[in-house]
Amino acid sequence: MDERGITEQQIVRAIDHPDRLQTSVRSEKRFVAKKLISFNGKQHLLLIIYEINAQETTILTVIDTSKIEKYY
Repeated sequence: MDERGITEQQIVRAIDHPDRLQTSVRSEKRFVAKKLISFNGKQHLLLIIYEINAQETTILTVIDTSKIEKYY
């Protein structure tokens, strides 16, 4: 997140209000939230892979890509 300038607020917003949400093929507790954002004047796609357990949500990875058509 720090390397790409992605804020915690953007991550929370993407998880709470994704443009698209997919269940992972690896686990029914793992999800991929997809959110379009404006980043440095260009449109990017955030992909947040996370798991929901009984008491917490764990962020596994955050991907920022400009290849929207490929992943959206």
